[in-house]
Amino acid sequence: MKIGENDLRVRTFKWLFGRNSEFWPTNMKTGMWAWIGHRITGVVLVVYIFLHLSFITTASLGDGPKNFDALMKITSQPLFIVLDFVLVVVVIYHAMNGLRVVLFDAGFGIRRQKQVFWVAMGVAAVLIIAGIIVLWHLVFPGGSP
Repeated sequence: MKIGENDLRVRTFKWLFGRNSEFWPTNMKTGMWAWIGHRITGVVLVVYIFLHLSFITTASLGDGPKNFDALMKITSQPLFIVLDFVLVVVVIYHAMNGLRVVLFDAGFGIRRQKQVFWVAMGVAAVLIIAGIIVLWHLVFPGGSP
């Protein structure tokens, strides 16, 4: 069966995902990007929580300090350190966007959603920079790697 230009499936796909669709990335408004970012960071946080709990459970059910020390050796690798920095960004973005949504649910800023988003992201940027500086000094006590 050949799919033609006038086929309903083709027209529906173009309507949903074509260049003129509101789902095309360049046509999406700030609120849609905020929604997508909130969902992605939410999934990342759920995955992190499951991994974190499995690591802690593995360390606590083993041979005691021996398993815990082995786990700490693994988590001190550069990849895990980078993931800690990414976690700071994800948590702060998710929290600030969640606060924005709560404000809207409470009736504040509904008519100025774009401005509220950018203010929340400005605060998030400041918190992310502060969080990365604090984490940097915790990971690298001497100030540099």
